[in-house]
Parts: sequence; structure tokens; C-alpha cells
Amino acid sequence: MSKKKNEPISAEDLFKRLRSDTSLFILDVRNEEDYKSWRIEDIETPETLNVPYIDFIEVPEEALLKVPKDRKVVALCGKGGASDYVADILRKKGYNAVNVTGGMKAWGLVYSRATAWRGGSLKVMQFNRVGKGCLSYIIVSGSEAAVIDPARHIDHYLSFLEDEGLTLKYIFDTHLHADHISGAAALSTATGAGYHLSAGDMDGASAPYLALKDEQQFIIGSSSIQIVALSSPGHTPGSTCIMLDDKVLFTGDTLFISSMGRPDLGGQAAIWVKDLFRSISRLRKLPGKTLILPSHTKGGKDYDRNGVVSRSLDELRKSNPLMTVEDEEEFSGQVLKNLPEEPAAYQKMRKANLGLLEADEEKMEQWELGKNRCAIEQAKERI
Repeated sequence: MSKKKNEPISAEDLFKRLRSDTSLFILDVRNEEDYKSWRIEDIETPETLNVPYIDFIEVPEEALLKVPKDRKVVALCGKGGASDYVADILRKKGYNAVNVTGGMKAWGLVYSRATAWRGGSLKVMQFNRVGKGCLSYIIVSGSEAAVIDPARHIDHYLSFLEDEGLTLKYIFDTHLHADHISGAAALSTATGAGYHLSAGDMDGASAPYLALKDEQQFIIGSSSIQIVALSSPGHTPGSTCIMLDDKVLFTGDTLFISSMGRPDLGGQAAIWVKDLFRSISRLRKLPGKTLILPSHTKGGKDYDRNGVVSRSLDELRKSNPLMTVEDEEEFSGQVLKNLPEEPAAYQKMRKANLGLLEADEEKMEQWELGKNRCAIEQAKERI
């Protein structure tokens, strides 16, 4: 075994290996609670074992027996320190083991991108903040572009725009985000493109924006290509889906692949869940071939073989449990009894996205740490 094989790998390297090497074995040495709360899930999640770091100190022989010696072991922890210690122990015992520098904290900053849809002169790029499950999009038409739900690391979008020679014409947030810091305002400042968001979510905001209205139309690339806003309250009062060329629907946090957006983060779940039902009823009436592109994913089975998160509306009518519930009372009951734990710092992130609270990079990383919690995660268990 060469020394190079034993050198630490970055979170980006791990992502690339996950997509190309099915023989990896992930050893997560965080405590059980942290592991269950947030772990790596990809197109084909490799075999993963959770053995807490402390076991390698207190009962080392017992811990070592749990780790296969004939696999490529990737050690992982919260920030990279504990797993580095464990990887070193494993190597001294003859294991093929490497550590992931920065751990899950670094994993939460990994981005990928893929073509989600093509149609004539139109192209949609899906940007995936893999560890966080945040999805954002760039619509390309000719030499013009629009960005939907950009994350705060705007260099990913700026680099793509520059490489493709594109002019950014519009920036949309489908709603006021509560699980991460939006990059929309910063991207608007950097490019001069207008930032569009429903006023229904921006009460008291100091951040500059352009009010997005139901059925408002935008032209991109040519006079025949339209972007249309469709009001879809429920997750938030101002939640808005974006329709592209009557073929692609960006559903924000209203509709996901296997769930829907939680209606409780504003403290008015009993009211907002009724709005969500009406919004989903509106979406049900769209053509079945409409391609659904959500703004969050849980990873795993959400991906297709190319790593894209998308489904036709017809597919979701069959596979998304809550899409099959057409009775409002039953729908509300299923949603309200299946609400997950609230994001730890969601009020701070809401205020930051309203322009009412400033934070440095370290603080924003701390707020965003962990998977997104904007979905009714347990809804699928109703059947």
C-alpha cells in the first residue's frame, strides 16, 4: 500500500469516490445521536457503520473487530479530528483506512451540479449542496439566465455564468428560507440582477427585493420563453412555485419527491396546513408530464442514476404519499401528526434572510450545520 492511499481525503474527494467506487466502507465515529440525525446518503449509499470514537479508546479490540479488514475504510466524524485518530489506529493494525478532512462539517459544504432538463434552446442546471440537501437552479436561454433559490456560496453560480458567457437577468427565492442562508441578495449585489420574492414572506424586511406576484410573467432569452410565478402558500405564506415554458415546475419547499414542506415554522400550523392543501390541489391540476424540480432533497432514493433530483408530476401522484390524499381533513391530520424536529437556529436564519440579522462565516456555518428539516419527513409512513 502506497503512502498516497493513506493520506486524508477532502469531502469533495469523498463525494467523487461515492459516485465511482462501490467498494467504499464508511466508518462514522460520531456518537449515535449525531449519526442518526445526519449522515451520508447518496445515489448508492455505501455500507456504513457507526462505532463511536470513545469505543476505540475504552474497548479498542472490540471496536476493531466490527470493522472489515478487506474493505476501503473511510473514517468520518464531525470535524475530522476524532476520525483522524481512529484512521491512524486502523492503519497501524493493517487496515486500508483514510480520514475525511473536516468531517461532516466539510461534507455540508460540498456542491455538485448536473443538467436537470433540456428543451430546445432551454437548459436547466441543478446545483446540489449535497450534505445539506439544498437544491438551486440556473435556467439558461440563449445568453440570458435566471437563478432560483441560490445558496449563500454564490461563487458556484458566478463561475458557471462566467464560464458560459451568460448575463443573469432574474433571481428568485421561492420563499423565505428558514434552514439556510439565501445567497439571493448577495448575488443581486454582485450582478445587478433583480431579486424577486413574494411580499407575503417579507414582512418587516430590510433586505431590498422586488415583490413577486401570482401569475406574474417574465421573459428570458426570447419573446416566446416565459417564466410564470404560481402562488403556493403553506410552507410559508409567500411560497411561490416557478413555471418554465409550461413544462418545468420549480416547487421550492411546497412539494418534494417523497414529502411536502412543513407548515409549522411560523407558529400557525393549523392555518397554514389548509393553505398547503389548497396549493397542492392547484398543482395536481397541472399536466402530468410537468417536470417537478424541488428545492430540497433527502438524498438516497431521490436521485436518478445521473444524480439529478426530479420526477414528473404523474410519478409523484403515485409515489408521494400525501399527493394521494384528496380529503382536506385527512391531509391536515396526516401533516400535523408527522412534523419533524424544528431546525435548531431557524429563527436566526429567517431574520438573516430578512436582512435583520448579520452574521460572520463561522456563525452561518454553525446555524446551517446538519441536514435540512423543512419536509414532513414521516409522511411516507402513513401507508
